[in-house]
Amino acid sequence: MPAKKSKSLYAPDTESILTRGLNSMTKACDALTKQNETLNNDIEGLKAKIKRLSERVLIDKGNDSDVN
Repeated sequence: MPAKKSKSLYAPDTESILTRGLNSMTKACDALTKQNETLNNDIEGLKAKIKRLSERVLIDKGNDSDVN
């Protein structure tokens, strides 16, 4: 009598393992995309701040030369 392969109740099948892996990768990708958007927004804000501060330095230098 040939031995039957019995499916374990607790062993997941290949499809469910791949599905869970794909779902996890999708969630990770979504999280990285959101984080990337946040970082890009922060970069734009910092660029604007640098521009304002650079202009302020130039204004302050101009005022200092007027005093001397």
